[in-house]
Amino acid sequence: MLRKLHTDQRGAINIGGIMMMGIAMVFLAVGFIMFPIATTATTTLLAYQYTDNASITDATYTGFTALLGITPLLILIGYVSAAVITGFLGLKLMKGSEGSTNLNPGNLLMLGLSIVFIAIGLIVEPVMLDGISSVVHGGGSGISSSFTGLSAIILVVPMLVHISFLASAVITGFFGIKNIGAASG
Repeated sequence: MLRKLHTDQRGAINIGGIMMMGIAMVFLAVGFIMFPIATTATTTLLAYQYTDNASITDATYTGFTALLGITPLLILIGYVSAAVITGFLGLKLMKGSEGSTNLNPGNLLMLGLSIVFIAIGLIVEPVMLDGISSVVHGGGSGISSSFTGLSAIILVVPMLVHISFLASAVITGFFGIKNIGAASG
């Protein structure tokens, strides 16, 4: 029986496919490691109150609360989909499609940066909220009416900063996976 199994085996092992499937498992593991951390950080941001004026909260800022509420789900879906896509790329390479992976350090760095952008975003945002809240508070008098349009813009900034961190994580992760899985052949 072993002889039959051995004679039925054909082809060579594609190390690139194995690497891609390994990276898929890393994405899955990191996603489930990051999920509780992201949930805790997001919960902290959702409970935000400015120290000098407790009426300035996360709800003060346009769209910020809704975006924060969906962030843990977006992070989890992002990691799971990155794991699935990378796994399928690895499986495709293992099945013998033409080409190989492009495993250079720059592509792996792009994948790592996607995780870093999420972490930095969740660490920097409370500091950013304090800075913006100090402008909104304006020493107790609010934003001066002398600054035309500043009030409307400043209330959207926290949402834009949060979107930029999420988008940078998605873009770097996408290009990291795309460039690793790019078949050359």
